[in-house]
Parts: sequence; structure tokens; C-alpha cells
Amino acid sequence: MNKRILITIVVAAGVLLLGALIILIIVLRRQPVVDSTSTNTNINTTTTQTNTAVTTNTNAVVTNDATTNTIVPALDDESALRRVINNFSERFGSYSTDTNYENIELTRSLMTETMSKTADSIINKDEQKQTEFYSIESKVMNTTLTDYTPDATGATAEVSVRQTIIAGQANPSYQNKTARLTLVKVKDTWKVDSFRWL
Repeated sequence: MNKRILITIVVAAGVLLLGALIILIIVLRRQPVVDSTSTNTNINTTTTQTNTAVTTNTNAVVTNDATTNTIVPALDDESALRRVINNFSERFGSYSTDTNYENIELTRSLMTETMSKTADSIINKDEQKQTEFYSIESKVMNTTLTDYTPDATGATAEVSVRQTIIAGQANPSYQNKTARLTLVKVKDTWKVDSFRWL
């Protein structure tokens, strides 16, 4: 009889333990309910300064994720243009013997067909391979839009960059350079049509 009671107690304890484990797993796996709709929100900011009011209207895109709510402001046309200019100038103006023109390949999505052909000629022309390490890293210091109006389909800009140059084992040297870029809008996206060091 003692054996029967002992077996009953062990089985009951096992069933209770198994039930508690299942409930624990369900509670831990429960995901919070998330509204998965995306909305467009207008954010209005007014700044007053000596009888002058400036109003900025910015569209924002709200994305909902299981873990975060992120509000990403939509770029206005000039900001989008400046971003393309700066990204292109830093990448296209940087080079390393170790990367085999990766700088040019990374900027292909920012180029028109004309600029892409120019980039191909740069790669094909530069057949001389250096035996020692050589790199140039460009950092944009200033961007000036020399020909741009809102709702334009073309723009011209000058970019000042600070370049860090490393040749072999020598200490880095530095130089400032300016480039002129011509951009065109292709399907509402700014693309670089020409890039020239001045």
C-alpha cells in the first residue's frame, strides 16, 4: 500500500510540474500586440524671431516593429540632394590599393549612365598597379549648391573635402580639395552625372 501511495504522489507531482512548465512557456512566448499600420504624420514647427515667423512642415513616416516604434522623417528635396552629394563625394573620392576600386562600385547606384561610363574609363585607364599600400580617405567639409532651385530636375554643387593620404609605411599626409558635381533627377532620385576635381 505504501508503494501505491508513493507512486500516486510521484505521478501527481510530475503532472503538476509538467503543467507549470507548459504555462511558463506560454507566458514567456506571448508577444505584445502591435499595430502594424503605417501612417504619415505632419509635424509643424514654428519659430518666432523679432516679428518673423518661420514654419517648417516635415512629413514623417512611422514604422511599427515588434520591438520599436521608429519615426523616420522624409527628406525634403534639398536635403536628399545634399545627402547624395556628400555620400558620393566621400566614397568616390576615397581609394585604397587593397579594395580594387570598391569605392567606385559602391557609388554605382548614385550615378547616371554617363557617370557610370566615366567611372569605367577611370578603372580601365588606371592599369598601373602599385606594389606598396596607398590610400586616400575623403571627408566632406563643406557643400555649396551653386545651381539649384526647388522642384528643379538638375543641380550643380561644389564640395570641399579633406583628404588623408597614406603611402606605404609613411605617416599620413593631408590635403584639401574641391570637386564640382552635376546632378540630375531620375525618377525622383538625384543621380550624379559628372564629378570633377578642380
